[in-house]
Amino acid sequence: MTAANAAPGVLDYDGIPTVEGASAANVAGLMAYCYGHNLTTDTTVRVLGRKLARKPGVSTNPAYAWGGVGRLMLDKNTMFDVTTLKPRLQAAVCSRSALRGPDLLNTK
Repeated sequence: MTAANAAPGVLDYDGIPTVEGASAANVAGLMAYCYGHNLTTDTTVRVLGRKLARKPGVSTNPAYAWGGVGRLMLDKNTMFDVTTLKPRLQAAVCSRSALRGPDLLNTK
């Protein structure tokens, strides 16, 4: 799914998709994408991504690889292509995903 063909309700009021359905693996990969594409200069994003990637099974999960190329898992069956958003909105997805990260670090 892209920004152009997003179903109603996929994009929030601010034009970015929700990150609530993203797994630890997907957020870890997305943090690498965000940092690698200079969407954030905050080293917290890089550190968070690395900490999540060290959790058992995260770096081998396909969702990790998808996050690494800018795909956000909305749920188990639906992906959103973050790269289709304007850079400022991509950065907003990065920030929102980073806010979810600490909760994911504390889950098993």
